[in-house]
Amino acid sequence: MEIVFSQEKLDKVNEIIKRYPEGKQKSALLPVLHLAQDEFGGWLDTPVMDYVAILLQIEPIEVYEVASFYSMYNLKPVGKYLFEVCQTGPCMLNGSDNIISYIKSTLNIGVGETTADGLFTLRTVECLGACGYAPMMQLGKTYREHLTKEKVDTIVEECRNMAVRNN
Repeated sequence: MEIVFSQEKLDKVNEIIKRYPEGKQKSALLPVLHLAQDEFGGWLDTPVMDYVAILLQIEPIEVYEVASFYSMYNLKPVGKYLFEVCQTGPCMLNGSDNIISYIKSTLNIGVGETTADGLFTLRTVECLGACGYAPMMQLGKTYREHLTKEKVDTIVEECRNMAVRNN
């Protein structure tokens, strides 16, 4: 597979780079990594990160350091639906440990694992900034709040139905 942005994404990359002073294109790294992750299968393989380094005219190690530091970047393949369950204090006090255990048993995976069908990945994360809605998780760009076992079952079913409709 050749690692090249579509023209639409390349135009977006150039638009992002132009937001910063000349010689400061490294400042565009975070949003360009998001575009790359979206464009190339939901994760950042080494050739993808190398491509980003070329586009931004920086060293590949500069990209690796940033991509490996932030949890929002996936350095290995993830499922179509990434369940990121908060595991910090307020969520734990409200039962996120039980929700994590329930998801593990329901999907038959551990934290950091993906289901055999490639649909679901479970990840635990630090505070997502929605303590008043604990326990909660992020699913894509949305938060799922006040989680219960029943709500988890509904979310899993919604995701499976969407996967069937989109294939």
